[in-house]
Amino acid sequence: MTQLTDFKETILNFYQKNAAYVRPVVKAVFSFIILFLLSRLFGYDSRVNKIYVFLVVSVMQAFLPVSFLYYTSVILIAVNLWAVSPEIMLIFLAVAAACWLAFIRMDRKYAVIVVLTPVLFFLKIEYLIPVLTGMIAGLGGILPVAGGILIYFIGAYSKDVSAILATTTGNGAGVGLQRMIFMVTTDQTLLVLMVAFCLTVFISAILYRLFDERAWIFTVVSGNIALALLLLSGRLIFDLNYTIWRVFLECIIAMALALVYQFFRGIGDISSIEKVTFEDDEYIYYVKAVPKIRVSLAERNVTRIQPEDDEDDEHRTHTESN
Repeated sequence: MTQLTDFKETILNFYQKNAAYVRPVVKAVFSFIILFLLSRLFGYDSRVNKIYVFLVVSVMQAFLPVSFLYYTSVILIAVNLWAVSPEIMLIFLAVAAACWLAFIRMDRKYAVIVVLTPVLFFLKIEYLIPVLTGMIAGLGGILPVAGGILIYFIGAYSKDVSAILATTTGNGAGVGLQRMIFMVTTDQTLLVLMVAFCLTVFISAILYRLFDERAWIFTVVSGNIALALLLLSGRLIFDLNYTIWRVFLECIIAMALALVYQFFRGIGDISSIEKVTFEDDEYIYYVKAVPKIRVSLAERNVTRIQPEDDEDDEHRTHTESN
């Protein structure tokens, strides 16, 4: 444990000392990966799905707020959906505008959740989302997760709509819109995932903020168990076809990632808990302070040892001068 803590402190110290250089690089790489994967999910317009376009936008993102990635992602998806149907594009823009009005304009960190959620769904590792979101974003992460899920399913439904429009003769006005609305309102998988993910974020956020030094352990275990049970219940009730082994495997991976997150965020030293009581004119305050486990990095002390030959030369020189 001491070696791991020492390793963590080394990484954090390196980041703090070089944040001016590390942060832009991380933002640029993250933006490029997100845009590239979104272009694979919404890959309908080859004119904008170019590597050099993503590189230019990612370099710009390195020097802009992270919420800028939300707007570039919305533009990228909208242009691709325009190639499918202007009606589908308007549905997506309505969802994106609702996300901005509901929570992104109040706290821009939720923009990353909205963008990252469909990407993780596309990579088939979506079950990592709920518990980590509850731990990191709290109750405020419920709506961003729901918005991200809806955006992913719009992308998934667009393939079906595109195939229908390609075989529709005549004008076909409103066919894509009707098909999209029908799929959104009748897809039981979308319903189950929405309910399971939102409830898991809620449970994780509540448990993580318990006034208990071991609350994060309860969050990691209970949150993932709740997610697995909700997904299995939905599978049985609606006879869905997602695989059980992948649910359990990703829940185990989610536990590992949650432990890594908590480790870098800081784990409390249970043996050094301090309880403090103080009061003012109206209240009595009871405070429990749990210090984080920290290991101070060893300082290097360099001791210069002069060779004996040099000492003999100095002694000889001193003798000759006398």
